[in-house]
Amino acid sequence: MTKLAYKLLLICSCLTLQNISFTQTNTTHKLQMGIILSSGLNFNKMNTKIAEGEIGTDLTVGMNIVKNFNHNLGFVSGFEFDFSKIKYAFDEKDSIFYSYIDSKILNKSDDHTNSSLFNIHERNQTPIYLSIPTMFVFRTDYMGYNRFFAKFGMRHSIVLKSTTDDQGFEKEKKELLNMDLSSDLRYYKGSIGMACGTEWNYYGSSTMVFELGYYYGINNIHSGNALIGNDIDKNRSLFKKTNLTSYTSLKSTQNQLTLKVSFLF
Repeated sequence: MTKLAYKLLLICSCLTLQNISFTQTNTTHKLQMGIILSSGLNFNKMNTKIAEGEIGTDLTVGMNIVKNFNHNLGFVSGFEFDFSKIKYAFDEKDSIFYSYIDSKILNKSDDHTNSSLFNIHERNQTPIYLSIPTMFVFRTDYMGYNRFFAKFGMRHSIVLKSTTDDQGFEKEKKELLNMDLSSDLRYYKGSIGMACGTEWNYYGSSTMVFELGYYYGINNIHSGNALIGNDIDKNRSLFKKTNLTSYTSLKSTQNQLTLKVSFLF
């Protein structure tokens, strides 16, 4: 009798849980917002032979806003702060140099009086970007407490600050830390990407979102020719010692692989 009671209790419990799962009324508000945390890797595709791009890292925090047109279609925007680490290894045979004073790396247009000359071998650049995503999100219907989605769109990034830690040679091996390098990066970085993941409705209309995304860079992230003035090299800082008047710059597009967690309300 006791075994029969336990079996009946187990069956009733399973049926109850199943009934709750399939009769849950999940709601999607017309407007959602919340915080995001993202971590990932960046890959720099080089368009110059003076250096090789190595795998870097990205850490992103910010806020997303989702405009839902219906249960299955929405538009995602907001603002995100990207804390990136970009790594380069320079070809020592090319003997790439720059001039600096204290913690400032000098461009061609700067005053080089009393500057020092540095032969760069490795660079760990740490820019901070303000990024604005503009993406459409396509969702399935809820299956219990979960649904799946895919995103497609762009990220628009504006550089706020950039410093670098460089390793190289100046009479002997030397490391220059926290050097100002704001003018090296273009003010705008664009990327086209897609992401997919799952959304968990854990309470009311509040959801936790897990997504994996890949973003393809569409423009050179480094400064190139000056847009105004007669000297197109005035914003460049790198040169070969064999020709001090011939300045050059890094050229690369950046792809990103990201893992993102969002809490939307």
